Amino acid sequence: MNQDAAERLAARYARRAEPISLTPEELDFEHNPVTTSVPGVPVWAWIRFPSTAERVKGEACSWSSRAVQVLWEDAGLRRATWVWASAVTRRTNNSRKETLGDRTAREAG
Repeated sequence: MNQDAAERLAARYARRAEPISLTPEELDFEHNPVTTSVPGVPVWAWIRFPSTAERVKGEACSWSSRAVQVLWEDAGLRRATWVWASAVTRRTNNSRKETLGDRTAREAG
């Protein structure tokens, strides 16, 4: 990696800080029970940061009707972040986009 690329990467990470996960009040597990999957479901997810958002490649390991816990890797660190379900789509080998809700509804039926 050349010096210019390294400086751009350092600036990107400095701007991002820590990911913003949903709060316990937003998750409301008392009224929104969680389903867990091992292994996780391959997904693309939008992760929010204080001044930006990034689409990451990850796994949905737990979810409710409104939120998904995404496991993803960030500069060699394994992270877990809760995001709104609408911020997550399943990774597939074809071009059809499928939300996690579509997958779980199909498997339940």
